[in-house]
Amino acid sequence: MQISILGFAKTKGGEEMIDLKINKEFHNLIPPLSEKEYKLLEESITNEGCREVIVVWNDIILDGHNRYEICQKHNIGFKVLEKEFGNEEEAKIWIIHNQLARRNLPPHERIRLALLLKPAIEEKAEKRKKSGKPNLGQKSVEGRTDEEIAKLAGVSRDTVRKSEAIEKEATPEVKEAVRKGKMSVNQAYKKTRKKSAPRIKRSGKEPESLFQLKKIWKTASLTVRNSFLEWVKKGENNE
Repeated sequence: MQISILGFAKTKGGEEMIDLKINKEFHNLIPPLSEKEYKLLEESITNEGCREVIVVWNDIILDGHNRYEICQKHNIGFKVLEKEFGNEEEAKIWIIHNQLARRNLPPHERIRLALLLKPAIEEKAEKRKKSGKPNLGQKSVEGRTDEEIAKLAGVSRDTVRKSEAIEKEATPEVKEAVRKGKMSVNQAYKKTRKKSAPRIKRSGKEPESLFQLKKIWKTASLTVRNSFLEWVKKGENNE
C-alpha cells in the first residue's frame, strides 16, 4: 500500500512540487527513532537545512522518512536521489543493508533486521552448495546462513539463535525492552527461557539415564543443541 504525499524539492531552477510515496512495508523495515533522536534531527534540519538526500525508488521513499516528514512540517527544501532496482525485493534488501550500515542499533535490532534477509541468504547458500565448489558442501545451508546473518549483525551465531527464540517466544514487554536496548539479548533470552521451559519431572517408570539426558538437554546452550541436531542429521544422510 502506498500513500501519496506532496512535498518540495530544490532544483536548479528553484523549488518544484513533487509527489513522493510511502510504502508501509518499506517503512516498517526501518527501526523508529526515539523521541530524543527525532527532536535532535528536527533541530538540525530547522537550523541547518536538510543536508542528506531523500533516497527513493519509483518515487517511493527508501531512506529519509523522518527527514521528509520534518521538511514537510517546516516547509524546508530537500534533494532526492533516485535508485534503480528490478523489484520490491531488491529495494527491501537495500533498505536493510543501509540501516545496518548507518544506524547505531541495539544488537537485537541488528539481528532482527539481518534475519529479514534470511530467505535471500538461504537461496544464495543453496546455489553455492549445488555449484559443487570446494568445501562448500561440508557445512549445512543452515550453518552458512547463520554465519552470514551473524556477520551482518556483528554478533555470534549463538546470539542470533537466542534472538530468534526471543522473537518467537518472548512476551511483548521483553521484546520491546530488548529491541530498545534496555535489556541485553542474554538477559531477554534467560527470562524467556525460564518462562517457557517446562519443568521436568521424573516418572516412576523412567530410567535414570533418560531423566539425566533430559536435564542436560534442558540446560544446554542453543549452540550445543543445534550442533547436536546437525550431527544427527549428518549421520542420517550418510546412512
